[in-house]
Amino acid sequence: LYLVQQTVSKAAPKKKVEVPTNHIVVIDCSGSMYGELPKIREQLKKKLPKLIGEKDSLSVVWFSGRGQFGALLEDEPVSTLTDLQAVNKAIDKYLQCVGLTGFKEPLEEAAKVVERIKKKRPDSVFSLFFMSDGCDNCWPRGDVLKAVEKAAGAVQSCTFVEYGYYADRPLLTAMAEKA
Repeated sequence: LYLVQQTVSKAAPKKKVEVPTNHIVVIDCSGSMYGELPKIREQLKKKLPKLIGEKDSLSVVWFSGRGQFGALLEDEPVSTLTDLQAVNKAIDKYLQCVGLTGFKEPLEEAAKVVERIKKKRPDSVFSLFFMSDGCDNCWPRGDVLKAVEKAAGAVQSCTFVEYGYYADRPLLTAMAEKA
């Protein structure tokens, strides 16, 4: 048996401060996603109400081959049903398959999205979610890993998801390790 003495503080417990998070979702829209992209759009739309807090925001970066990428949504609030409906419409309308697969440019774009949002909302934190079913067939592996390193340096958390049987597991694993 042990005798333990502990002093209990009479001070009020510290209030938890919730920091707004910008969730950056990077989605592969290359041709190989043709059969799966409709399901991914539906899963994303179902997950958003559970993922996004009242003060959080969403950015969606789409990508395909070289020069085929962009921010579909940037720092978009999803705090009301009207916001959610607008986001869902944009996801359905614009996340469509096209082209090859290139990881470098969308990762660079994600880092730029962070820079732009930090200017407006310096108190935000950032979470990066990257998903692909393919292999980068546009950029050298070293260039992709440099882009990952830069993007990861701008965010507080990163998730890399390999989708399907033909994803470049070694590259996606190296990306996750670099982040």
